[in-house]
Amino acid sequence: MIAGNRSRNARIAFFLLALSLITQKIASQDTAGNQAVPDGLRRPERGEAPRYPKDLVIGELGRGEASEGAYLFARNILAAIAEGRRDAQALENTGYILTENIFDEVRSLRPRSYRLGGGKTEVDGCVSFLVRIIGQQESITGELFIRWEEAAGEENSDAGIWFLDDLILEEKRTLADIRDSYRYDFSPYERFY
Repeated sequence: MIAGNRSRNARIAFFLLALSLITQKIASQDTAGNQAVPDGLRRPERGEAPRYPKDLVIGELGRGEASEGAYLFARNILAAIAEGRRDAQALENTGYILTENIFDEVRSLRPRSYRLGGGKTEVDGCVSFLVRIIGQQESITGELFIRWEEAAGEENSDAGIWFLDDLILEEKRTLADIRDSYRYDFSPYERFY
């Protein structure tokens, strides 16, 4: 009888110990849920610039420091290049030789999408964007330069046009190589120009 009571008391003690551990675990999860959300996961607050996803090769996507007009123009250029539209309105003020060189380099990729990185204004006044054009098996990265040219004889500073100044493309890389070499490297693309 004494042995039966000890066994029953041991089971009760074990049950109480397990119950206290479970409640401590639940309590610690509740307090962990009240901690601040990491900056990378939270939504932008009022007046704060939106946060865009990052490309493993060219860094943060989106407008960056560029104006809305510059960003939209650069996006139109990349869309025309990716879709193979030489006659696109965004390319009408671009020289023939530059346009042909760009399309010749990109054609073999068979582009299916593109990514436009954050823009910045360069010392000479043009706006540059890091770009990545993604094809079926390969992708190519580079830097897109656009420039604002004011209309001659116009006093209004808003009168003018954007035009493609240059697109410097690097060597093509297979998508498998990019995935392997950038798998653990989340640092943004470095500009050396």
